[in-house]
Amino acid sequence: MRRHRQHAGPQERSVGRLALNLAGMIVITAGFILTWLFLADRDLLFSAPTAKPDPQAAPVMARYQFDGAELIAPTRLVTRVNKRTLGNITKLDLLLPFPYQPGTAPALPETAAEFDNWLILTLETGVRDDLTPVERYGEIYPVYFDGEPEQVDGNLLRYRFREGTPYADLVLYVANAGGNQVVHRCDRKPSVLGPVLCERTLRLTPDIRSKIRFAEVHLAQWAAVESNARLAMVNMFRSYQPR
Repeated sequence: MRRHRQHAGPQERSVGRLALNLAGMIVITAGFILTWLFLADRDLLFSAPTAKPDPQAAPVMARYQFDGAELIAPTRLVTRVNKRTLGNITKLDLLLPFPYQPGTAPALPETAAEFDNWLILTLETGVRDDLTPVERYGEIYPVYFDGEPEQVDGNLLRYRFREGTPYADLVLYVANAGGNQVVHRCDRKPSVLGPVLCERTLRLTPDIRSKIRFAEVHLAQWAAVESNARLAMVNMFRSYQPR
């Protein structure tokens, strides 16, 4: 009996062509990406690692656009920027030396000990409905306090929270400044940056809120910390009219 050779059917040939086309597209895409990287920056592929920027060099300034305001700051001090898609900034982290000197941009801290003398400013928009720490102090925090407050340095009252409550990892420090309550929340444990951090919330404009975080060792100097942060904002923020 004659054996008939089986030939690949139309479906098998179609699958084979599809696999071949797919492999070709992968190769072409990879080649395009490598070519683009090469043309954009040849050093990315062939050069040795570059040295760190000179901390003594003049700082590079950049504009950071918020709704209703513009921040002009040294790029080396800006550590995070969150933006809307094709829109303005919603959140920005800015490092400031303490004490702050207008017009300066020293090298960033590299050790935990150096972070003791830096402030972390977080600027946020679109948070008008959130309760501030002062509002929480009047409405929520007292439910969880562990006894009466203690008087400490800096004309501050220290409130501890009961274990097992939502705020057990925090310590609250409250001052009275001209009839206004000033509230600082401090962690009980060191941060990933090294020092134990305290936080103060300020309202810069109706739309922009600032959180100031700083090492607990400066808590008694809270007024100077706030003054430094406000001085920086006065020097860096520019008002503008949307076109």
